[in-house]
Amino acid sequence: MIIKRALMASAVAMSVAMSGCGGGSGSGSGSNSAARIELTGTTPAATGEVDTVTWALPSGEPASLDPARTGDYSANTVGTNLCESLLRLNPDFSTAPGLASAVTQKDATTVVITLRDGVKFWDGSALTAEDVVYSLKRNMDPKLASYAAHVYANVSSIDKTGPLEVTVKFSAPDMQFVPDMAGVPGAIIQEKYAVKTGQAFGTATGGLMCTGPFRLDTWQSGQKITLKRNDAYWDAERTAKAASFQFVFLTDSSTLTSALLSGEVDGVYGAPAGSIAALQRSTTGKLYFGPSTETVSLGAVAADGPAADPRIRQALDLAIDKTSFVTSVLKGAGESLKTFTPPLAWSGSPAKSVYDAGYAALPDTSKADLAKAKQLVTDAAPSRTDLVIALPAGDQSLLQTATIAQAAAEQIGLHMTIKQLQAAEFSGLFYDPTLRKGIDFIATTGYLEVPGALYYAPGFVLKGALFNWTNYENADVTKNIVTAVSATDPAASAQAFVAAQAIFGPAKLQITLAESYNRLFLNKRITGAPASFSYISSAWAAQVGKS
Repeated sequence: MIIKRALMASAVAMSVAMSGCGGGSGSGSGSNSAARIELTGTTPAATGEVDTVTWALPSGEPASLDPARTGDYSANTVGTNLCESLLRLNPDFSTAPGLASAVTQKDATTVVITLRDGVKFWDGSALTAEDVVYSLKRNMDPKLASYAAHVYANVSSIDKTGPLEVTVKFSAPDMQFVPDMAGVPGAIIQEKYAVKTGQAFGTATGGLMCTGPFRLDTWQSGQKITLKRNDAYWDAERTAKAASFQFVFLTDSSTLTSALLSGEVDGVYGAPAGSIAALQRSTTGKLYFGPSTETVSLGAVAADGPAADPRIRQALDLAIDKTSFVTSVLKGAGESLKTFTPPLAWSGSPAKSVYDAGYAALPDTSKADLAKAKQLVTDAAPSRTDLVIALPAGDQSLLQTATIAQAAAEQIGLHMTIKQLQAAEFSGLFYDPTLRKGIDFIATTGYLEVPGALYYAPGFVLKGALFNWTNYENADVTKNIVTAVSATDPAASAQAFVAAQAIFGPAKLQITLAESYNRLFLNKRITGAPASFSYISSAWAAQVGKS
C-alpha cells in the first residue's frame, strides 16, 4: 500500500474505457482537458531487439532493491524487472500466473500456491518451494520491518506441502491476500543468496539473486543502475528485447525534459506534468497517457482539532473545484475522483459491475459549492480556524495543490498555513505520530500497486489502522469491511465493500482531488512498454524493444 511511498497506493475514472492492446481509448474528457489526451493500456509491440535503453528515474536513486524494502516509484520501476512475483499484473490490473501456475483460495483460511516447474534463478539453480516459503515468511519478521508486513498480518503459517507446493494458513480470512501476490509482497528471492549477503542484500554492494528477465549488472551509487538481459530466462515468450537497460537518476523536471527532448534519455514513467505540452510537440518521441491508480489528495492527519471533524473535511472538499484542479495542476492529464480507491483497482474483478454501481452512487463533489461549504464550517464552529498543511519541499505539483487548498480555505472562513518539510521528515510523518504534531492536513499522492478494493480501505477506516489518523470509527463500516475481507465469493465481498464505502466515502478521510493519468514518454526508436500504471508491479522493461 503506498501513500507517497505507495499512500503506500489507484485510479481511472468511470468515464475512461481502457484499451487492452495499445489502441487509443477515450480521452481526457471535455472540460478537464488542457490538451487532447487519449488513454491507452499499452504501446505498440516491439518489432525487434535493441542494444541499450537509457531510462530516467524522476524520483531518484532507490534506497534498496530488496523486495522487502521496495515500496516507492524508483525501487518498483527497477526491481520488478529483477525479482518476479507469484502472479503477474496485466495492463488492465487483472492478474495472470507468474512464478506460480496457480494461487488458489482453497477455503476461507487456506491459500495453496502451485509453483511453475522449470523456473531457474540467474545462477542456473532451480526455484524451489523452500525459496518461496523463505521469501514470503521474511515479510513477517519484525526485525526486517518489511514494507509488505501488513499483507501478512492475518497469516498464521507458510509451509512447503509438496515438491512444488506451498500452503498459507490464516488466523482470519483475508480476501485481499491472493491479488497481493501480483505485487512486491509476492516477490521471490533465492534463500541461499539472501542469507549469504545478509544486510547487504538488495544494495549496491550486496546485489540480488532472482529469476527475472533482467539481472542486476552494476549499481554505481549516485550515477546509474544497469541491468543485463537474462538470456536463460525461463519464459521464452517474454525474454527481454533489450540487451541492456540503464537507469539514471534525474529528479529535476527541467533537466529531465531536456534529456528526453534531446534523445539523451529514451524514456520515463512519470513525465513532468508541467512539460506535457513540450513533450507532446516533440519530434524525438511520443508522450502516452494510461489509466492509473495514482491519486492526489489532502489527507487529514490530526486526531483532534478541526481536521478531525468530518464537517470541516467536507467543507474543504466542497470549496475546491476539482475540474479546475485537473486543468491547472495536472494539465488535463487526470479526472476528478469521488473517493480514494479508484475504479482501476477493481477493473479486472469478476464483481466489477457491483463495484462500479457503488462508485456511481457516491456523491459527486467535483464542482465547488461555496455556500454549502460555508454552512458546514458554521455548523462545525471549530475551536480554531488556523490550519497547517504540510508537503515535501521541492515538489512543485504538491505546492500548487496546497496553494489551491489554502485559497479555498480562505473562502470559507479558514486560514491555512503551508509548511514544507524535507523529504525524510515528510515520509516519516506517515509512521511516526510525533512528527504529525501541529499539522492538520498533508498534500500527497498515493497509488495502489496491486488489484483489489480492499488493498486501501482497511488501512484508513478500521480502528487503529496505520493511516486512520483521525481515529475514525463506524460500527457499520467495520462490520462490512470485515465481511468483505472474510468473504470468498467475489460478489459478496464487493457488496459488503460497497456498503462500507457508501458510509466512509462521504466522510472524506482523504479529500481526494483527482486521479492522475500515467504519463509515459518513449523515444521513437523504442516501443512496447505498458502505458498503464501496471508497470509499477510488472517486468515491463522486458517488452521494450525496436519500434
